[in-house]
Amino acid sequence: MRNHIIFTSGGLSSFAVADFVKQHFPMDNILLYFTDTLWENADLYRFIKEASDKLELPLLTHADGRTPIQVMFDEKFIFNSRVGNCSKRLKMEVSDRFIRKGIKPKFEKWRNRQYLKNENFLDNPILYFGIGFNEMHRQDAIAFNWQPYQVEFPLIDHIIDNDEILAKYSIRRPELYDLSFSHNNCNGRCVKGGQAHFANLYDKMPDVYNELKIQEFHLKNAVDSYHYLMRLKKEVQENDPWDLAGFIEMELEQLDKAYRPYFYGEVEKPGMYLHPSVSASADQWEFRTYAFMKKTKNKVTKPLMLKEFESSARAMLRKKEEIKRKNGVQVNLFELSEQTDVDVLDHGGCGCFFDYEDVPSDNKPALACKLSESVVPVEELLDGQLCVLL
Repeated sequence: MRNHIIFTSGGLSSFAVADFVKQHFPMDNILLYFTDTLWENADLYRFIKEASDKLELPLLTHADGRTPIQVMFDEKFIFNSRVGNCSKRLKMEVSDRFIRKGIKPKFEKWRNRQYLKNENFLDNPILYFGIGFNEMHRQDAIAFNWQPYQVEFPLIDHIIDNDEILAKYSIRRPELYDLSFSHNNCNGRCVKGGQAHFANLYDKMPDVYNELKIQEFHLKNAVDSYHYLMRLKKEVQENDPWDLAGFIEMELEQLDKAYRPYFYGEVEKPGMYLHPSVSASADQWEFRTYAFMKKTKNKVTKPLMLKEFESSARAMLRKKEEIKRKNGVQVNLFELSEQTDVDVLDHGGCGCFFDYEDVPSDNKPALACKLSESVVPVEELLDGQLCVLL
């Protein structure tokens, strides 16, 4: 009896993979494995529970205990389409520690455990991912990360219709697909999303967009203040006659006290905190922008915050309706792209379960997706450079 672990994301593809494995290996030990970011759409949980019930397969849910926004605050880094450590911390590392070493995270939950044929499901399992033809660029990186395990991608190797599998079990598909999102991750807040993705979030889920916009604003202030203090601390390490290091440590404590309760959901608003550079002379003020998105204009790429993007998204939606009324047909994206300030073809996102920085350099150009072949080291980004897709 072989062990089969299916990485269940809450999307249609991983569900189709689960059906494929069950049909081909009905007598083997099969496990649905879901790593929860605790930031998901409520309907995702309905979907994976219903999938477990109707497939009659056990579902194991693990969670680090933090949300992506909390990980960003802890690491003082705003993740984006270039660097998405929320996936690394909340999915890759959680699953890697468990599958390789049997180390359980803070949160564990079982559903339909009675369908598990053998408790030794971590004994040399075959790992399955719901990667289709449109995501073949992820295949080699995932397989590389999970060496020496056998890794399979049934949707690439076989012709499988996700909608047919869904109809077979009479399961309603996840809500986010009906709202025109390309995946069912993080309630539409995936930081790897591009301009088209966030324009759709603004259109279909304005309350979620607005909350994320506010969180990004406060996160930008916290991250900017933190890195300003760390740069200052580095400068005074060798010559510190006024004990500035002690002052900086006090400032770091105040920063954490002001923002941590907010990002961890203990209070509705962050506490009062002034950027440390406001006490400097005007010519020494230093404010930097960090954001989930990026925008390139005249070959110059800059961060694009959600609060700045909102007016462009609103104008794009008006133009979309105008074109639709004029033509009486579905809007042509290329036509819309030419008449709006929003890159309507930029959906962004390379998904989860692989880390671009971990891929051998010889393989990077083939796996880069929309990334430039000129890769900016994470260390440089953390040192205050633009946290954007270059």
